[in-house]
Amino acid sequence: MITRATQITILVKDVEEAKRFYTEKLGFTVCVDQMFSPDWRYLAVAPQRDNATIFELVNAETPEQHKLVGNQAGGQVFIMFHSSDIEGDYIAMKEKGVIFHGAPAAVPGGRGVGFEDLYGNQFDLYQPD
Repeated sequence: MITRATQITILVKDVEEAKRFYTEKLGFTVCVDQMFSPDWRYLAVAPQRDNATIFELVNAETPEQHKLVGNQAGGQVFIMFHSSDIEGDYIAMKEKGVIFHGAPAAVPGGRGVGFEDLYGNQFDLYQPD
């Protein structure tokens, strides 16, 4: 029986650039950053070290992978992140240059706002009532 998701892979143009975005602009922490071989670096970030789901940042290498960078969900929301303080997170992230699609507003069950990563992947920030 499947009990939870543990990892989501996010294709990026440059893993160092993506690492800076996720840690410096979104406030994520690096969970793992390890070289397994000269051409295999495993880099995973998460909102908190003990997060149930981590996000592996992987350099796109093939032409097909490069086409997916910034559009991994086909223009739909790729990931929804839970916030305990959506207004505070919105202000802090916006001040750091994160692109938002409006301001936090009422949505079913709480408040939400869309934003994007450095490549254009669409995310939602959500705080339940």
